[in-house]
Amino acid sequence: MPNPLLEHLAATRSLAEALNGVDVYNWLVVAGYFPESYVLPPCFAVARRPLGLHKNYEVTQQGKRYPVPRTECIKVHFPRTQLTDRTFGIMDPCIHNDIAYNVAIHWRQIVDALLPAKSNVISYSFPVPLDSKHPGRTGTLRSGRSIYEFLGMIEDGITAVAYRYSYIVKTDIKNFYPSIYTHSIAWALHGKEFIRQPENMHNFRLLGNRLDRLFQNANDGCTNGIPIGPVVSDVIAEIVAAGVDVRLSESLRIKDIKCEVVRFKDDYRILVKSEADGSVVVKCLQAALKEYNLELSDEKTVVSALPAGLFRDWVSLYHVAHPRKRRHYSWKEFRELYLATLRIDKACPGTGVIDRFLADIISRKYLLKVSVKPKNLQKVISMLLMMATLRPKAFPKVIAIIEAILRTPFGATHQAEIVAHLEGYLKDLAKDEDRNKYLITWISYFLVSNDLKNHLSSKPRLKDPIASTVFKNRGTLFPERRGYKLFVECGLAGRQQTLLRYLDVFRPPEPV
Repeated sequence: MPNPLLEHLAATRSLAEALNGVDVYNWLVVAGYFPESYVLPPCFAVARRPLGLHKNYEVTQQGKRYPVPRTECIKVHFPRTQLTDRTFGIMDPCIHNDIAYNVAIHWRQIVDALLPAKSNVISYSFPVPLDSKHPGRTGTLRSGRSIYEFLGMIEDGITAVAYRYSYIVKTDIKNFYPSIYTHSIAWALHGKEFIRQPENMHNFRLLGNRLDRLFQNANDGCTNGIPIGPVVSDVIAEIVAAGVDVRLSESLRIKDIKCEVVRFKDDYRILVKSEADGSVVVKCLQAALKEYNLELSDEKTVVSALPAGLFRDWVSLYHVAHPRKRRHYSWKEFRELYLATLRIDKACPGTGVIDRFLADIISRKYLLKVSVKPKNLQKVISMLLMMATLRPKAFPKVIAIIEAILRTPFGATHQAEIVAHLEGYLKDLAKDEDRNKYLITWISYFLVSNDLKNHLSSKPRLKDPIASTVFKNRGTLFPERRGYKLFVECGLAGRQQTLLRYLDVFRPPEPV
């Protein structure tokens, strides 16, 4: 019988090899520059850049010098939970360009590193989008945007071969991007023994060493950690993870362990025949990670007897509460599904059930399926904002739904009420700007892009560079890089596309 995991691998390699390096470069420097759409509103976009395939920094003195200036990333703090943040980075555009350039001109070598022949691990996280309908072209969806689609593919593939096994191991790499040692980029591309030879360690003719230097100096010279957000970081993270996969595969072949290993970014799912084999695989993975100065998350390592663990629990629970999509929800139906979603989120915290709920109450034409009337307007807005406090990643989608309401005839007549509701919320958030800068950024974009800022009775004084950039509607990112324009006027961005379209998990944002 055909193995869908191997079929996925073969299809990925075929599509990746068909890509043109120049197309990859153009996609990376424009669509791949900023973090995923839920991190920053659409006013952050590469609106101008130097044209053509080019590089800014040259290797000199027969490979001994590579004078890349030391710069710092602009940090964007995203609230992972109510207590902890995840920090994204916006890289200096000149250094980012040269990383993309090096990836593009060595595209075949990069593909071989991303999909190594000696690896038995099936990765579902190829960082550059592939278009199966148009081989040879880059796709449009970043892997993070379609994560639920990818996870569904993984589950389908694993389930098809799971009958051969008895247990599933789930685990992931601890603090992956912030833990990547930049020297390990060269290890993964060229081999640790080769790169540690004296004549190779500082030879910048080698791709791995150039990428090492570029990532260091994009991050203030740090050798530990790469910025989260740019797709070039996803490329490097996937190369390092693929290097780990090769080490793991070698160990499993030596120990003659029969298993299926699937990975999505830093998340592993492994089918094994016994608990004892599961323990061996985990030990082998730990050893492989140590070769790259990485660690497993002990608290996230779980071994389960099949068929338990094959599917995400929240998906089944949500299907029971919502077995089929509706064209329209009455107030009562909306309220009950809302409450059911909150119960599932409590039982399965940190999952995508809230995202699924918000997607289901929006039509394909990006209209709210719930009838909003004067008697329930405040309740709908309040309920959605409360839900977003449980899932900060969903906050932009909630703001997008409020925008969809505002842009209806009903919303236009209740504009003052909507603005007053959000102004009160913004004032509360601004009292602790450092903690709430992410939420403030999105509310600011909503107000400015919909020409509502002048309707505020008072305006907050913001210090955070990202939030203040949006509220002032004036781009200030890397002003010394005059060849780049990295900000689009909010009103123009808002006219180009609605927030709901921009944030659609399964469709890419449209260019501004």
